[in-house]
Amino acid sequence: MNPLNRQWFYRGFRRALRRQLPAEQADGVWKAAGAEYERMLARQPELKRHRGAMALPAVALHRALTAGGLDADGLLNAYGTAMGDKFAGLVHALTSLPGVDRLVWRHVGSLADRMSSERLGYRRRLVSEPPEMYGVDILSCPYHELAKALGDERAVLCICHMDKAYSQGFRHIRYERHSAVSEGAECCAYRLRYDPDKR
Repeated sequence: MNPLNRQWFYRGFRRALRRQLPAEQADGVWKAAGAEYERMLARQPELKRHRGAMALPAVALHRALTAGGLDADGLLNAYGTAMGDKFAGLVHALTSLPGVDRLVWRHVGSLADRMSSERLGYRRRLVSEPPEMYGVDILSCPYHELAKALGDERAVLCICHMDKAYSQGFRHIRYERHSAVSEGAECCAYRLRYDPDKR
C-alpha cells in the first residue's frame, strides 16, 4: 500500500491530481511519490519523528511531480489553498458560535503558542499583543527547515498556502501574512486584529 494514503493532509492530493491529469499519469506520480517517501525514511528513519515530518510527503510529491515534468509548485500550492479553504469553513462555523470569536481573541497569544512554540521547533519574535494587534514573526519553522535540509524547501509552500487560507475563516479576526520564510523572506510575519465588522 502507498504510504501516502495514510497521510491525512496529503491523501486527497491524488484525487486533485486526477482532476487535472489523465488518471494513469496521476496514479504514476502518486506511486513515484510514495516510493520516494519510503526511500527517504529508509535512508533516515529518524525523520519520521522529526518535528517537521509533515514536510516529508510534500518533498516526495514535489520530487515526483518535478521528475514528471509537471508544475510541482503550482499543483501543490493549489492543493494547499483548497485544503485551507475547507478548514476556513470549519473555523468560520466555530467562531460564529456566540462568544467564541471573543474567546479566541482573548486567548490568541496562548493559542498561537500552542501552534508555533519553540517546543514544537519554531523560532519566534513577538511584535505586539492585543488589544490593538497580535503580531508575531516566525523566524524559522520545522517544516521549512527539514525541507531545506532535504534540498526541496519550496515543497512546503503548500503548507503555507493552507495556513494562509484557513486563517481567513476567523469571524471578527482579521489575519494578514505578507511574507514567508519558505518564499525567501526573513520571517513569516503574522498580524491579527480584532475587527467586529469582519464577517
